Amino acid sequence: MSKNSASSCQSKQSGFTLIELMIAVVILAILAAIAMPMYSNYITKAKARSAQSDLVALSVVMESLYQRNLKYVDSAGEQTVSDYFTTNSMTGSWQPSADTFDYKLTVTTTTYSLKAIGKDRNNGCEITLTNTNSRSITGDSACGGLTSW
Repeated sequence: MSKNSASSCQSKQSGFTLIELMIAVVILAILAAIAMPMYSNYITKAKARSAQSDLVALSVVMESLYQRNLKYVDSAGEQTVSDYFTTNSMTGSWQPSADTFDYKLTVTTTTYSLKAIGKDRNNGCEITLTNTNSRSITGDSACGGLTSW
């Protein structure tokens, strides 16, 4: 008695069906739709935090200048930090950690006000620090949701 090999042997195929593959793609798309805005907000907030630390470092430079001169070196109104340093022959005193903010300052002989103004992804974010350590931040979503520091 011989058995017919074609009828008794069932071939088993392994792999994914099209439906299973489409379900996996849909799940990945949903995860990406949730993760991408959160990641984008995280990057925006990180750049704003970086600007905050740049302002603190710049205030240390300003206080060091005050210690040497017993006054702040006057600026002609609000100007960029690089222009202020160039005008007062202070090369290499301070460099920002990133270029996503423009840094400006206003200095009198007794006070200063430092400002980081966002550009690109942080456009609309403005962070301020004064010589009395008064800190402010405006532009809620442009600063990644930061409201204080």
